[in-house]
Amino acid sequence: MTLFTKWGIALACVLIPAWLMVAHFTKDPGATPEDLLFSNQVSNQLPIKVAEQQLAHGIALWRNKKYQQAEQEFSTLAAKNLNEELGSLTSLYQYHATAFNKNHNADFMSQLSSLPNNCKQKILFVTPDIESLPQAEYFRSRFAQDPRLSSLAICIYDVTWFDPVDLSCKENWQQSGRLGCQLTSLAEKLKKLPFTHLVMFANKGKANVHNGIMFLDRKDTYDVFIHELAHFSGFIDEYPLTKELAKRVCAGVDAPNIVFKQAEQSKVDRHYWQSIGLQNSTDLYAARTCNNHTSQAYKASKQLTFMEYHDTAFIPASYLSAWQKQLQTTPNQPSAHINFAQLYEQSNNLSESQFWRAKYQQYITTSANRVSNL
Repeated sequence: MTLFTKWGIALACVLIPAWLMVAHFTKDPGATPEDLLFSNQVSNQLPIKVAEQQLAHGIALWRNKKYQQAEQEFSTLAAKNLNEELGSLTSLYQYHATAFNKNHNADFMSQLSSLPNNCKQKILFVTPDIESLPQAEYFRSRFAQDPRLSSLAICIYDVTWFDPVDLSCKENWQQSGRLGCQLTSLAEKLKKLPFTHLVMFANKGKANVHNGIMFLDRKDTYDVFIHELAHFSGFIDEYPLTKELAKRVCAGVDAPNIVFKQAEQSKVDRHYWQSIGLQNSTDLYAARTCNNHTSQAYKASKQLTFMEYHDTAFIPASYLSAWQKQLQTTPNQPSAHINFAQLYEQSNNLSESQFWRAKYQQYITTSANRVSNL
């Protein structure tokens, strides 16, 4: 045995017992079995980068229409030990992929929780884009916890309608320069669902509201969603409208947040604001809405509001009051049923158009009856 080997053995005999003693006395004396279990779980978690790569692979498979393989990838990843954020995201993708592959939303009605009877707007989230599902979930969660809007009779269904095959959206829909989606197949599938408004989530395009349908892309924030949501109740943008849009809007009817003074008028008529409960003494402030029109728009807030710059997130108390009033009275803004009725009218399908017009009439009548019973 060499001198080096002898010294190595002797050194090991000294260091190993010393290390064991240090480990024993430095171990947390208050550690519980649950702490040790959590520690083991963390140490056994799949590395974040590896998990993200596998999740990205599943999404890529889905984009390439390999739906069954994508579902298997999500299921395999969901069975592993992931951190909370990646675990939730993977479970979300797995749920929707499995549900779609199983029945293409055939039993979607059974997945929906019923909404309270006092809901004036029953909003259904819809997307063909799997990567928009987390965005929809986040908006739903934020809305439920948003103290500004807790008094509004607006409800969102707890499950997103996911249809990657029969539903498609384009950023320049029908050369409009805005985001829009193909709705014919969707209308057929949603006939039995008790919704009033839709929010369509897509990959790319300019956010907008058309009648009872909102269109959002993946970059739109929660504040954009709330701005567009106000359009469902007749609120008007407070930034300068284009000449074409101002021609239609500024010569039209007043709104919960805007009243107009036409060029030939000597003073502002506040009758509409009085009719929705705003005080006659409400101060007027010039709005930029009609900068490209001969009319002048006025708002009831000196500060910038969420209807001018959505990221300010400021909703004046008078706006909330007017919003509540709009929801409680007979709706004067169209629901998504009108979108479908017009769609079928364009194709001369009168029977389907009449079906959706009847749905809209039912929406109007139901709301009117609720108001009369108050």
